[in-house]
Amino acid sequence: MNGAYNIPHSGARLVWVFDYDGHADTLDKVAPQAFAEALGLSTPPIEESVEWFDVDTLETYGLSRYLSEANGFDVGADAEKLDALSSGVVLIFSDGIAPEDTGFSPEAPFQLIGRYGMPIDLPPIVGIESDSAKGQLPQGKSPKSSARISGMVATFVLIFLAIFVAIFVWIGG
Repeated sequence: MNGAYNIPHSGARLVWVFDYDGHADTLDKVAPQAFAEALGLSTPPIEESVEWFDVDTLETYGLSRYLSEANGFDVGADAEKLDALSSGVVLIFSDGIAPEDTGFSPEAPFQLIGRYGMPIDLPPIVGIESDSAKGQLPQGKSPKSSARISGMVATFVLIFLAIFVAIFVWIGG
């Protein structure tokens, strides 16, 4: 795949998988801005939203299983393609991409393998605007009963009397 690839900022959790023609350890030495430019981004992705590693580190687990089971993405019919990768891969999660970036335009040594989302992309919940939701506020604590208040006052009086008696015993002793 070559060219520009759209980045939807819909709030859905997505991941872009890039093949990296090289050993993933070499990416540690690349400046964040140079990394972003090689992917066609104006702003580097947030560090916590980027993973890179060599596919062989997953051994028998496999990249498709890592994406689907460990991260919850639907890889669909791309499982074999993902598991056939043998070099470094870069995963960029949607929550780390700046809103001003609207597309990827990867340059060598990066190549986009695919974009994967959750099995069901639900739009983010903005708020409930129906008539039935109006006027419904969380209920506060119920008022204290008179029996509870009386018990609290009696406890306070008993503690005060115990301290008062202890002071007189101490002074008199």
